[in-house]
Amino acid sequence: MKVELKKENSLMSWIKKYGTYCLAGLLVVAIALTVTLTSGQIKSSDADITSASNPIVSVGAESALTFSLPMADANVLKEFSSTELFYNETLGWWESHDGVDLSSDELAVLAVANGNVTEIYSTYANGCVVVITHANNFKSQYSCLDSDSLLVEVGDTVQRGDQIGTAGDSASNEQADGNHLHFELFLNDQNVDPSNYLDFENK
Repeated sequence: MKVELKKENSLMSWIKKYGTYCLAGLLVVAIALTVTLTSGQIKSSDADITSASNPIVSVGAESALTFSLPMADANVLKEFSSTELFYNETLGWWESHDGVDLSSDELAVLAVANGNVTEIYSTYANGCVVVITHANNFKSQYSCLDSDSLLVEVGDTVQRGDQIGTAGDSASNEQADGNHLHFELFLNDQNVDPSNYLDFENK
């Protein structure tokens, strides 16, 4: 019994004497491990951002992409709306509108930002369509174009303000609106309101 008490007293005195140093040492080791792991994660994420597989720097850099209007001196015929319904005179029903319809005496359709022409196609509903892919995961889509007036081909690089064609009435679902441009904007392949990025009031 005395031996056990001596052992306990000896252990308690050792803890009192060296326990603080042990705890301090463990704390230093924990901090060092935390700093090392965190810096490794930051370096890894930086490598992903700058790698060839991900040339887009970040969504936060989207302000570096400057947009201009797709038509000069244009009037807005129909605004973007995912909730409010607009009456479609051609089809005779109410519907949401996933783009902005523009008309102008000058029918030239212009690229809204620097980019590459990635798609050109025609459908019965949308007419002749050109899609331009921009930096920062943006795409612009120009529908209801005059197919005989296209000035671009797939693979072309365009600069902001370059003419890509002229507005027409090729979209069967909007023929009652006459010659006009149906313009859509996509971010990360999601349809977004173009007026959040383009100043349609400053024509």
